[in-house]
Amino acid sequence: MATKKTTIVFSINVHENLDFLIKQLEDIKRNVLVNYIIIINANEHMYNEIKYSGLITELNIVVYPWYVEKIHNHGTLTMGIYLNLEYAVSNYIFEYFVVLSSRNLFYNKLHQGNYKDMPRICESVSANNLNIHEWHWHLFLQTKLAEHIIENNLVFSKSYEFHEGLTFDYQLSQNIVGYLQSNEDIKTDLFNFNWGVEEFALHTIALNLNGYYYHIGNWTLTDDYINIDTLPKDRFVYKTYRSI
Repeated sequence: MATKKTTIVFSINVHENLDFLIKQLEDIKRNVLVNYIIIINANEHMYNEIKYSGLITELNIVVYPWYVEKIHNHGTLTMGIYLNLEYAVSNYIFEYFVVLSSRNLFYNKLHQGNYKDMPRICESVSANNLNIHEWHWHLFLQTKLAEHIIENNLVFSKSYEFHEGLTFDYQLSQNIVGYLQSNEDIKTDLFNFNWGVEEFALHTIALNLNGYYYHIGNWTLTDDYINIDTLPKDRFVYKTYRSI
């Protein structure tokens, strides 16, 4: 049973640019003023770069025990997130699990006074009311997860929130892991699906299990500074290019 406690666990999939990863880790250190752990899920290239560079020595930074090769717009990205979530639930007691990509930086500080005020997303839609011509639904509906939802009159996530900034509390994290461990066919299908199911799958599972999830992310910006002041004050991270 997990005994190590922390406030937030950050999950990051990485596949390139060690220098930017170091910049990202330093950015988290400057802007997150509560206790946290970072779990990095790397491909083989970055796994070797991180493990043998000697550049990452902080005790609160964990490299997932083996590497996973990720493919753009493929279920392997969801696999990396899930493995980090499973690792977090097995090893830590935490308040929130936050999904970041290797392109996320902070524009708002996360501190004791605001970290419990993350936007809570509860919007759902039934299969009967889903517009399959919008977004990527015509592809997502081909997953075994979608088939299960339709067959059991469950719901899909209505808000088209990207996975960057997706957040679960501890109970919800446990429930998601338990659900996917109990539904091996759905899990395997998601991990092998030939599209970016990370943009809907965990959100949808969360809504059906607990009726909510949280989200702290925003859309892509062109660099570290443009339009920062216009971003919502109740969110915390944005996407940028991997440059230093």
